[in-house]
Amino acid sequence: MEKLVVAAPKRLARELLADLQKAGVVHIDPLRPEELGEYRLSPSEEAEMRRWEGAVTQAEQALNVLGAKAVAAARPFTGSLEEAEAALKPVYSRAEQLGKEKAGLEEEIQTIDLFSKAADKLSGLAQGLDRSPRLTVIPFLLSKVEEVTAVQSALGAALQDRYAFDTDTLESSVAAVLVVKKEETEVARSALSRLGLAELRFPGVYGTLPLSQAAARMKERAASAPRDLAGTLQEVERLGRDSKDTLGTIWTRAKDESARYKTTADMAAGKYGAALMGWVPQKAKGKVEEALGRLRDQIVYAFEPVDEHHEGHQVPVTLDNPGWAKPYELLHGFLNTPRYGSYDPTIIIALFFPLFFGIVVGDMGLGLLFGLLAWWLGGKARRKENWEISFLGANLGPDVLSSLSRVLWAMTFWAVVWGFLYGEFFGTFLEKLKIWNGYTLFYPTGEFDNHPGFIEIIINRLDFALTANGLMLFSVMFGVAIVLYAFFVRMQEGLKHGHMSHFWEGLGYFSSSVALIVGAYMFLAGVNNPILLAIVIGGLALFVFAAIRSGIPLMFAEFLGKGGQILSFIRLYAVGVAGAVLASLANQVGFAMAREWGFIGGVLGFVIGLVLLLFIIAITTLGHLLQPIRLMWIEFGTNYGFYDESGRPYRPFKSVRSEQQG
Repeated sequence: MEKLVVAAPKRLARELLADLQKAGVVHIDPLRPEELGEYRLSPSEEAEMRRWEGAVTQAEQALNVLGAKAVAAARPFTGSLEEAEAALKPVYSRAEQLGKEKAGLEEEIQTIDLFSKAADKLSGLAQGLDRSPRLTVIPFLLSKVEEVTAVQSALGAALQDRYAFDTDTLESSVAAVLVVKKEETEVARSALSRLGLAELRFPGVYGTLPLSQAAARMKERAASAPRDLAGTLQEVERLGRDSKDTLGTIWTRAKDESARYKTTADMAAGKYGAALMGWVPQKAKGKVEEALGRLRDQIVYAFEPVDEHHEGHQVPVTLDNPGWAKPYELLHGFLNTPRYGSYDPTIIIALFFPLFFGIVVGDMGLGLLFGLLAWWLGGKARRKENWEISFLGANLGPDVLSSLSRVLWAMTFWAVVWGFLYGEFFGTFLEKLKIWNGYTLFYPTGEFDNHPGFIEIIINRLDFALTANGLMLFSVMFGVAIVLYAFFVRMQEGLKHGHMSHFWEGLGYFSSSVALIVGAYMFLAGVNNPILLAIVIGGLALFVFAAIRSGIPLMFAEFLGKGGQILSFIRLYAVGVAGAVLASLANQVGFAMAREWGFIGGVLGFVIGLVLLLFIIAITTLGHLLQPIRLMWIEFGTNYGFYDESGRPYRPFKSVRSEQQG
């Protein structure tokens, strides 16, 4: 990343921003030198900015009525602001009118659907008394017939015999009408309120009509309102066909114009000149120079190398990862953006997260389900569709879906690979299903005579006596490698940025962890080797020295916990084998029913086993996803300092067309 400083005549400020916006690679920051003030828009410029912002709002509202989202057009509107407003006004006015008509008709149809039957019953019970000037008719609903007695008792206590009350049954409730004199309306309502009952009021225009008129109008409109709505929808469709392109071009132009006006506030300005400061990736310098070429004779600009040590906290960050690893930026980007010049964990996550997921899941059937999800998300991404997850309040765009799909394909690959090694397909299904002449596809290790099959299971993780120790040791080996590498990165970053306390912290934890690992090996293996003993003593001594030099006394309390973080990688085995045991039990239930009850038992066993498997998948999948990434976030990330400092994401100033394309 390099710093860009540009100075230009004040009259060229917006032209300069237009050229930089077209380039789309400069992250512009506010420039506030002591010698210059903030660039302030003139009253006419402020008025023009508000008009462009109004055009954005009107275009978005019109598109929303037409059932479309604002999407950048390939070519923006090329006319003046006045011409844009003139083209937008009739479309917006008509869309606003149709939107109100559509909303009103939909609300009316919903009201009719909900209340027409009740209104008809209540109108019949009222027998025209709702039109009397001296009487008040209070309609309400009861949830069950048994409540009628309580209502009559309450009304009798409040009104004696000065009321009329009648009921009739509805589909799932009871329609009730109370008639009283006008002057006793509030007494009657209070009596009902004490029972938790309230007068039924119809929404919209029906709430202003007498009961009998409301019921009659609902009957009349039950047939005509849907026809009116269909006609309105046809008008909306016709307007959309005629106007979507126009709205898109105006919206694109208006968004870019508004952005340029707002960005001028980040510039510094004197009486005649203006200046801006931004950040440009080194690879993109050519684009900036090309964009500024048109104004080259009228402006001055310079690129400056970034002082990583003193300016690192200011410099925006753009992660530079190879294409195969790029999608994995999603897995840490929402937690933290690494500080400029600091370690980027993307490649380590890309290497180990899908592998760890495969080790945990280890099931070909479940892996293929993730493959189906990857295929579906990839299809939406290729069609440039969004995926809205309403219960999470998330709306994922095509770029995110494409990255998720690629991550899921890697997870699928490793889940299938480890599923083959474990011999698992939806648990032990292919180990129990006899596919030919009594043979199963997979058979337990060394059990061919008792359990004939075609493929011997390579690593039978359900045979605890045979594989448990080896798989736990295999999992811990990952912990040793990753946690020690995290301490190495901590040392490296400390030296790079001159944070010697971080260097000593990393060195201390590295040496103490090595000492703990070697000491644990000596104890468990019963080894008494003087060289290994020297490594243990030297590692602990180096830890004490480094902890003192770091000035972090908590290191003495936490160094045993670092060993625990290494051991926490056992969860790669434990979480996975727990899910495998549950899936195996589901298969045992299904196949046992088939053996006991023949064909009927086979059908029942398949259904029950399938239900159990689906339930097990539902309750274990979240853990299968979270445990591998947790090891990267916690055991790796915290130990090299991922959360110590955060950076600023690179947000280049660019056209809305570039934003939606990239």
